[in-house]
Amino acid sequence: MAEDNRGEAGPRVWYAETFPEDRNAGIPLHQSPTAFEQIRDSGTLKVGERLGPFKNEEEWELAKWLMRNVGHTAGDQLLKLPMIRNKLELSFKNQAQLIEAIDQLPGGPEWKCQPVTVAGDQKDVNGEELKEELELWFRDPIECIRELIGNPLFAAKMVFAPEKVFEDSEGEEGVRNEMNTGKWWWEIQMKLPVGATVVPIILSSDKTRLSQFRGDKSAWPVYLTIGNIDKETRRQSSSHATVLLGYIPVPKLDCCSSDNLKKVTRYTLFHQCMRVILHSLVEAGSKGIEMTCADGHVHKVWPILAAYVADYPEQCLVAYCMENRCPICKVEPDLRGTHQPAPLRTEAETIKLLRQARVDNLEASLKTFGIRSVWSPFWKDLPHTEIFRGFTPDLLHQLLKGVFKDHLVKWCTALIGEDELDARFRTMPTHPNLRHFKHGISSVSQWTGREHKEMVKVFLGVLSGAVEDRVIRAVKSIVDFICLSSLHSHSRTSLRMLRQALDDFHAVKTVFVELEARSPAHFNIPKIHSMEHYVELIELFGSVDGYSTESPERLHIDYAKDAYRASNKRDYVPQMVNWLRRQEAIDYFEVYLRWARQSSTTIHATQSSQAVPSTATQSTVRTARQPPRHLCDISAEQIIEGHNASEFLPAIQHFLHSRGSNITPHLFDRFDLFKQISIDLPVIPEVSKNQCRDLVRAFPPVASSGRHTSRLAYLDFALIRTQNSENNQFTMGTGLSGLRAAQVKVIFRLPLHFTASQSITTEVLAYIEWLTPFRAHSDGPNGLMSVARSSRMHRPHAEIISVNRVVRSCHLIPHFGRTKEPGWTSENVVELCRVFWVNHYLDFHFFSMVMLRRRDCT
Repeated sequence: MAEDNRGEAGPRVWYAETFPEDRNAGIPLHQSPTAFEQIRDSGTLKVGERLGPFKNEEEWELAKWLMRNVGHTAGDQLLKLPMIRNKLELSFKNQAQLIEAIDQLPGGPEWKCQPVTVAGDQKDVNGEELKEELELWFRDPIECIRELIGNPLFAAKMVFAPEKVFEDSEGEEGVRNEMNTGKWWWEIQMKLPVGATVVPIILSSDKTRLSQFRGDKSAWPVYLTIGNIDKETRRQSSSHATVLLGYIPVPKLDCCSSDNLKKVTRYTLFHQCMRVILHSLVEAGSKGIEMTCADGHVHKVWPILAAYVADYPEQCLVAYCMENRCPICKVEPDLRGTHQPAPLRTEAETIKLLRQARVDNLEASLKTFGIRSVWSPFWKDLPHTEIFRGFTPDLLHQLLKGVFKDHLVKWCTALIGEDELDARFRTMPTHPNLRHFKHGISSVSQWTGREHKEMVKVFLGVLSGAVEDRVIRAVKSIVDFICLSSLHSHSRTSLRMLRQALDDFHAVKTVFVELEARSPAHFNIPKIHSMEHYVELIELFGSVDGYSTESPERLHIDYAKDAYRASNKRDYVPQMVNWLRRQEAIDYFEVYLRWARQSSTTIHATQSSQAVPSTATQSTVRTARQPPRHLCDISAEQIIEGHNASEFLPAIQHFLHSRGSNITPHLFDRFDLFKQISIDLPVIPEVSKNQCRDLVRAFPPVASSGRHTSRLAYLDFALIRTQNSENNQFTMGTGLSGLRAAQVKVIFRLPLHFTASQSITTEVLAYIEWLTPFRAHSDGPNGLMSVARSSRMHRPHAEIISVNRVVRSCHLIPHFGRTKEPGWTSENVVELCRVFWVNHYLDFHFFSMVMLRRRDCT
């Protein structure tokens, strides 16, 4: 077993077990120029010289801007302006010539159109069967895969073989993050010939509305990406690692007389179209096909449908199952809330049941198994595919919008009351990484995934003290389950905690029925049942963040809504295809130029499944080089009043005297202030590198001016490294060991006459007021630690510290008790409240420090 630290922060070392050498998984056959190298070597597109149909890069930048931002008519008008026509001397004189030039650029796979006929049971006045003529627009998935796997910009972010990763050298603590660390890839690789390169296909589909205020225009995009590319890249729409595979036609179905027939017809149409789109995968997935990959070598690849990202109705559509059933297992409808295991569905059994029912004309028997009587699923001929294992967890629709917002929040609101819940949200102290619901949550009409996530962060603390212990346990278990599911890397420990969180919820869920917050008195809810399969699916395919439905919803903007707006709204799909084809050509050419500027040689792929840009072992603190002009030369008197820093001068005097200086600070002394501290948190596997930025603010108050109202100071709380060895039993062995919370009230630099002595520092300092050491609270089982204001001689316990002792920000939730105090507001609650909960759900970094006991988070 090979040691592999993968560039991770801190002392963590991972151990990787590669696939058996004699199987030659992902081995290249021979070298071959990539598509970009072929373009470069053709001599027609040279960076800095003539760029194909464009004279130079300046003309290309203008053409790109016109195509992305200006409509056809407006573009013509702009290009006809005398200034443009006479001074720029462009090679294109009008929009038609510009489009002709764009059409000469290399683009993606060609689009195809195939007519599709839908027949119903309605007849016209002549007694003839009514039919609806539709068009299926799609691209060959093999060509789409060829484009993705051959893109040299993905070379360092691509893998060609599975591996097993462990936290320990004994191979007991397995790690699941990227797709190639899951069981699925290893199992499939074992079934394929020696030397095979697996290309796991990840599909997603979701019907979306195009017309905003009137009309019924819709599109049904199907997207494709591959598991060889790391999940961080797949998630970024700007990386173009997910491509549009086609548009399923959306029929009106006026030819059908009943809603049930319309539903069956839509099922049939979907599977018929998907069968056409994915037809080329049947042979390629059986025999393999040679492709030039991003590493500059030809591999024999087996493209295999591995995962399908979709919401619950779409999963049922793909799985042929009724919407009161689970698309993964055969649990009975009235047993979905029992937390009892059920046998999994299989393709072989489902196809056998469909054939028997069709031969024996026993369609009614399918209802016993929750299967719809649609006869030809698109996945039945796809080799090595087990569709019922491929429905990945859906954080957005299943957990955030479903279990949390639609159910848990609704039940808790019934218990605590809408007014009280809104009041608590309004009173929540602000934090730079936290949305403040200043009007509460009941008035929010349009919820986004981000808003759901923000509400999850504070929900447990909001409810604490207002409801009985069993409700708190249920809320904690759901919040823990959501946060654990969202981690970017899993160990055996985190998966065990995930199972335990689900067990804990089912152990106390009946409290909502007993308190009459949940009616009817059962929990046969599809989205709650879906949680049963999370651990198994993470072990199969890696962490859930690689399969979020948020990605296709974001792609709807680029590939559906923007394309529709560029059409004339009549017969819009062909126009959308043309518009997208040209936009894709621009994007493809832009990517090529980026590659060509970076290097003129092949970029070789690495076999690392983790691309981590930082190896910092502790938090890195940064401040601005110079303080803002309006915060220079501020008197101590102003600081004490504006920042509520009553012990500012005594703390400075103690700081100076402890370093041998006899200077006594006065109210008239003037200081330069800084607004905030920026912190780069250590990169850890559980957290995306994009979530490792933190901020601690010490904004002074702002007076009203003109239309701008006054604003109180923003004085954030933070975790500070202590200089003595506090033996705290509640934090020992966790990421909080050796840390203590404090409020950062002033960030400043000493005046020059204070630093005349060599023993006095010129570095940036912070005036902080300590809170008590972390303690477990006796009022309720919420798992949150509590702190209170620390005092000495009935005065705030204050200190001057170097900003380098600041580890990260923290968020405190007031201990509201049974009801919120009437006088508390978001602006004054941190001064008026005595006891606070330490909110370790603020972000995944903090969550990992406390829940996973990660000590390399700071």
